[in-house]
Amino acid sequence: MIEFTALLSAVKPKERTDQYRILAALFHFNAHITPVSAKQVNALLKLHCGKKMPTNVNSSLRAYTGYVEPVETGSSRLWSLTSKGLDRLRNLSGLPLSTTSDAKAFHTEIGIICALDHPELAAVIKALGGPNAWKEVGNARFAHVYRETSFTTNAGRRLRVIATTATSMGLTAAAIATTQLVIHFCPRIVVMVGIAAGTRSGNKEYGDVLIADPSVDYNSGKVAIAGGIREFLPDPYPIGLNPRLRSILHKYHGSHPIFASIRKRWSGPHPKELNRLHVGPLGAADQVIDDATRIEEIQKNWRKLIGVEMETYGVYRACDEAPEPKPRFVSFKAVCDFAAEKTDSWQSYAAFVAAEFAVEFFKAEWDALWPCN
Repeated sequence: MIEFTALLSAVKPKERTDQYRILAALFHFNAHITPVSAKQVNALLKLHCGKKMPTNVNSSLRAYTGYVEPVETGSSRLWSLTSKGLDRLRNLSGLPLSTTSDAKAFHTEIGIICALDHPELAAVIKALGGPNAWKEVGNARFAHVYRETSFTTNAGRRLRVIATTATSMGLTAAAIATTQLVIHFCPRIVVMVGIAAGTRSGNKEYGDVLIADPSVDYNSGKVAIAGGIREFLPDPYPIGLNPRLRSILHKYHGSHPIFASIRKRWSGPHPKELNRLHVGPLGAADQVIDDATRIEEIQKNWRKLIGVEMETYGVYRACDEAPEPKPRFVSFKAVCDFAAEKTDSWQSYAAFVAAEFAVEFFKAEWDALWPCN
């Protein structure tokens, strides 16, 4: 399934009409196969288009006769994307927009990206059987070292996993590592696993897992002089999660029992309170923040900011602009410090929780993510 942001990027901003945005949203939801509600379309457009979204999605859908069809289901109305609507979207976007899902196009189930060998990749390797369960794969001509293993889900499905680290911290290195992994191994989903700085809102603890939805490059924008004062005018390009993945992750909000299980497997010091999951805007940029005022500046534009780190946006952007078949993507980063309150004491624990949660999540939810493949 092509990501919505890729459909938006296929045309120039001035060509992103209300009709184009709505047809693109329907295609993103596979509405040519399974009808969707106007509410779903509206939520997606609100996330990605902000003030530029259509004013009344319901009215627009009713007006697009021939391109969409209403489907009555008891008290609710759903909308289906017609073949004529698909052709219209193909003509507008210039994309082939295949309507068939070829599971064989993916060669790997899960591709894992870490910024560091220690403690991040080390925690992933341990969570999936330890060093003896992994082997090196790939071509020595390439910069990255790839490791392969597999594990069995709770439903009995065997999943192939490829993991690697970027050559350094930061967005650029993460994007390059992700692009090469996607091209070489064609994973169904790319997963960023690691550590991040949390914000103090929401009573976060060391080890709480942060899900970037969306990931935000908070350094993207324009520096200008206004009234003799230099100020930063943000122009971010936020990238959010696949809607199905987002919905399933919401089951783990708060202090889910999975965190008690993970806590029992950790032999070192742990925080007083059980860890929790937080889903929201996660800022990314090529900088380490050790200044509370900088966090406040970022929060002026992203008041629900859950944390900051240095790689996830590069991973999301690389997947979002990858060739077909495009992978889904998600980031599991656990809190190791609180930006202006720097400490290295919790890095190993945070990496452990992030890796263990990622593995347990896919063991439990793989069939819910891809029920038909």
